[in-house]
Amino acid sequence: MTKKLDVQVLIDDFVKHAVIQGEATYEGDYKTGNKASNKLFKISKMMEREREVAQQMLDVLLEHDNISVRIWASGKALDIGYKYAEAVETLKKIAKMSEAGILGLNAEMSLKVRKLL
Repeated sequence: MTKKLDVQVLIDDFVKHAVIQGEATYEGDYKTGNKASNKLFKISKMMEREREVAQQMLDVLLEHDNISVRIWASGKALDIGYKYAEAVETLKKIAKMSEAGILGLNAEMSLKVRKLL
């Protein structure tokens, strides 16, 4: 029997680690950032396997207030082909935001690695 995934717990974990990763990026704390990124990659792998769960998560995460959360969520949306245009637009907007600082570069790179910029 497969265990049922708790979408809200997954959303909370995603937000927690995306926020930590974003703050670590601002502070230049690569060790903390890498740990948070690794947790996000694990969640991302599950999202690739569980598309319905991923879509429920992304419906919330793409609207989140935190820039880092929106960057990670947009990247994952692009990877699984969900809300593609919205994700591209979100990353483009963040890339142009002066207040995003280094995270604006992260958004730009997210587009470039996917050959969308």
